[in-house]
Amino acid sequence: MNSISETPLISSVFALPTLAANGRFQLTVGVQLSDGQRFWADCVDMPAASRGGETAVFDPTQAANFVETIVRPLWQGQPAAEFRPLAQLLLPLSETFRYTKIIPAKPEPATGAVSRRSLITGFLAEDVPATAKQEEVTVERPLHPALQYGLTAALLPAVAAVNRVTVAELVAREYGLDVGETAVPLQIPLNDENIQTAHAILASHVASLGYTTASSNHKANLGANGERLQKHVRQVAAWLPTLNPEYAPTLQLDLQGGFGELFGNNSGKVLGAIYGLEQAAKPYELLIQNPVWREDLAAQVAQLKELTSYCRIRRLKAQLVADAWVDSLEAVQQFADAKICQMIHIELPRLGNLEVGITAVQHAHTHNHPVSFSGSDTALTTQLALATRPALLHGLPLTHYNEMQKFLHSN
Repeated sequence: MNSISETPLISSVFALPTLAANGRFQLTVGVQLSDGQRFWADCVDMPAASRGGETAVFDPTQAANFVETIVRPLWQGQPAAEFRPLAQLLLPLSETFRYTKIIPAKPEPATGAVSRRSLITGFLAEDVPATAKQEEVTVERPLHPALQYGLTAALLPAVAAVNRVTVAELVAREYGLDVGETAVPLQIPLNDENIQTAHAILASHVASLGYTTASSNHKANLGANGERLQKHVRQVAAWLPTLNPEYAPTLQLDLQGGFGELFGNNSGKVLGAIYGLEQAAKPYELLIQNPVWREDLAAQVAQLKELTSYCRIRRLKAQLVADAWVDSLEAVQQFADAKICQMIHIELPRLGNLEVGITAVQHAHTHNHPVSFSGSDTALTTQLALATRPALLHGLPLTHYNEMQKFLHSN
């Protein structure tokens, strides 16, 4: 590491509108060092169960102004020697958020006398159409996770470059971790394109195949009792040996709360449907993510705990994965209990500040609780996975595999 006097300083922080892959505008932030290097990252606005309504909206224009007026003066002139102290400066910040609230107006009754002709013919005066009202609302809220994610995703590689180490090595150093000498097992989406891309590394590096069901119309997509999904899983289980007879991946199904909706959150009926999936998947192991999606964190924790207990009583091998309501460090701390679930899926942009995401993974590991891991920037997420060692790294196989190979063969 450079001495403090030689360490480049953060000379500026930028925010500018860019185009996302979907064609919409997004906010990209950048960190510039005093030696001229610049590092960029996108602010990823990921939906979260605990953040809803108008007060949770991410406004790129307001966020850009916050970067210029608050974050730039906060970071400017600071040595870019360590990541954590600078990332932690963002955690207590709050922002003033302004939005327009639409207030539906009630129809106004018609006024004036009714003529004799109108009474005879039945043409009575109609109510005056309502006009919605608009109200400008200002609220104070914590700094939006999308902005915290973008800022720390730009900061982390900047500090790594100053220290002349990789992001994985920097994270390991600052968080007291050991960088692994082997690749992190991959979970890839189950489709033809990914299978073809990863065919050469399936048996050696792809530990899990993921399938996400539709988020709505569960009865049509899953079947009234889950029988359509069972049929699909049975077909996948029959097809896998044709790829490689020795390949035995785990199958992960993200049900997006589908069984909860089908069975009115009745844990006994949900258990029966999970049993059916386990039978359909044999001989492959099964991970079930979001079998239910409850109205709040407490209800989600309680029902997953009940389902886990039922699975143990029935000696099911299917394992439950918590994902819904995993929106904060506090939520991860609640889910990191073997009596509640067997794995936690941590999506880094959803937690926002990377200090929070990395600390959340550490907490789960401290409690011997497996984590599956995903992010938006594939290269950065891979580097973080190499340091934090999740049980599974989600994403497309090509970039994750290549990034890990470059790292492992350069050390």
